[in-house]
Amino acid sequence: MSTLLLAPLLLGAPAASAAPAVTPSDPLATTASAQVLDWLAHLPGRAGSRVVSGLFGGYSGSAFSLAQTEDLKAQTGRYPGLIACDYASDGSSTIDSSCNADLKNWWARGGLVSVSVHAPNPVQPDLKGLYTHLENFQQLTDPTTTVGAAWLRTLDRTAAGLADLDSAGVPVLFRPLHEMNTSGANAFWWSGQDRAAYIAVWQYTYRYLTRTKNLHNLLWVYSPLCGAGDRAAYYPGAAYTDVVGLDCYPTDPAAAQGYGELTALHKPFAFAEIGPPNDPTTHVPAPGSYDYGRWADAIRTRFPATTYFLAWNDKWSPTVQLGASTLMNDRWTVGLGGIKLSALTDPPGPPRPPAPGVLLEGFENGPDGWGGWQTLHGPWSVDEWASQQSRSLKADIDLTRPETYLNKVAPQDLSGYATLSVDVRTAPWGDQAAGTSAKLYLRTGAGATWYDSGPTVVGPDGAVLTMPLAGVADLSDVREIGVRFAPAPGASGQSSVYVDNVTATRPATTLGDYETGTTEGWSGWLTLHGPWAVDEWSAQGSHSLKADVQLEKGESFLLQHYATPVDLTGRLTLTATARTAPWGDQRTGTKAKLYVKAGAACDWYDGGTYPVDSNSTQLHFNLARVPDLTKVCEIGADFVPADGANGQSSVYLDAVAVR
Repeated sequence: MSTLLLAPLLLGAPAASAAPAVTPSDPLATTASAQVLDWLAHLPGRAGSRVVSGLFGGYSGSAFSLAQTEDLKAQTGRYPGLIACDYASDGSSTIDSSCNADLKNWWARGGLVSVSVHAPNPVQPDLKGLYTHLENFQQLTDPTTTVGAAWLRTLDRTAAGLADLDSAGVPVLFRPLHEMNTSGANAFWWSGQDRAAYIAVWQYTYRYLTRTKNLHNLLWVYSPLCGAGDRAAYYPGAAYTDVVGLDCYPTDPAAAQGYGELTALHKPFAFAEIGPPNDPTTHVPAPGSYDYGRWADAIRTRFPATTYFLAWNDKWSPTVQLGASTLMNDRWTVGLGGIKLSALTDPPGPPRPPAPGVLLEGFENGPDGWGGWQTLHGPWSVDEWASQQSRSLKADIDLTRPETYLNKVAPQDLSGYATLSVDVRTAPWGDQAAGTSAKLYLRTGAGATWYDSGPTVVGPDGAVLTMPLAGVADLSDVREIGVRFAPAPGASGQSSVYVDNVTATRPATTLGDYETGTTEGWSGWLTLHGPWAVDEWSAQGSHSLKADVQLEKGESFLLQHYATPVDLTGRLTLTATARTAPWGDQRTGTKAKLYVKAGAACDWYDGGTYPVDSNSTQLHFNLARVPDLTKVCEIGADFVPADGANGQSSVYLDAVAVR
């Protein structure tokens, strides 16, 4: 790369720096454990694949098997990158670690492993006891008590299994005492306890296994249930935790709750369990009733900090549901063979694409001017549920009333937006009968004309309501935005409804699609020939922009320079699709980045590099990083061949747009 030639383009660009290492909570952690944590922590910012796939193998000694892992490979062509075992055996009556042989083999094959423990109840060590609330929970930290002595025996048996893995050099994502934020009939014996007591038990367990038992191969995973409240309330602290995760079984993955609360703890984030919700009658999901493929889109668009996910097995498994291939073969998914710990020194890749929306209401500081009609009480801003960040809007309702509204009556201008969306939820209490439906609506113009999204049945898992704004008149004169909740016939009792994340999304504005058969004012720099508008490849329509390049000469640019700067104020994302030709010696491959030059000095800003090849790759640039979008003098794509690349090739660009 020629520094002299690039100097004008890089004016004002910040110097690149290596991402800081993320270290385990245990200062004596093994080298392999430290490498795994650091690699996972930086995975969301790397180019290419970014989320490790995982599958639960079962309970050790009774039901653990890699058969479903093989089924997943047969269906999708991909092995998961992570497998998990639970040391509970025979309905949590004892501790068994016979799954270790498979875990060791998986690590040797280049995969990651996780261990959870549905630990036996110290007072009632059987399946029923697993779901029986433990009184005197605080005694777990006192080995002189009957409860504490039983807990110590459980820890000793667990430590023996973990020590076997430690001797084999296997790092373990260790997930004890999970879903602690639940209560009721299906809650574990350690769930719903006093928060201070739970934290004390976690810290005692951490110290005993790490210091007394000298186990330094453990990465400690804290994972509350996403469908319940208090998700961060039991957090034992940064000195006792390495990964934070959520156990989630929502109807709609995009509506999974708690992401903002957990990522705010500043630890690597994971979905420690995912799967379909249970059928309320059979208490298990019906085969083929759930689309796992929706998780791929949800992670990319709603939960981009995710480092790994772990799908549950048996009737919850992707192998008996739908969408396994979509999820496992998504461009962000890392399977077995893609976990390259030697890549720890690689520079971080581009940030994940931001959602192209403008948050209208998040309720983090109060009701934001929203009110209610036909409510029993409220609305209020609460922290017991949120789809993003930590708060939402809540109101109590009477399920015998035909409808309830949460709304904001105030003039707003939504002209120029393409869609409106909102996250909604109902509380789990009250007799909902066939379920409460909700619709997002607007009233616009002097006549307060009504427009809505149509009804969607919602429940405690939540749902996302989306309303296209095409065809809505008087968007510059919106008089009211709201959500109408309608209980089903026969519903009775009291319940609550929640609203969060009211977001408006702009339509894309095309800056280059080349469908006219011309370059549309785009040019090239450091290219061999071109550019031209060609019909030999396109990301959409029939044409793209192409230029020939000489690989050994280094980077080349396809760009649009504006003699009169353009104003991109309010735009959040620049996107384009890029490709290289299959010819020429590409060596380890070409990388590309989108950039803009903006401000009075026409300073350079870019979106970070993405690997590109003869398959199409979508490039993203979060324009929030550009301080002055009022004067954009140039946009473009920068293509950088790998060291040692040589010969002639071609680069292509298409579908350049801003939102």
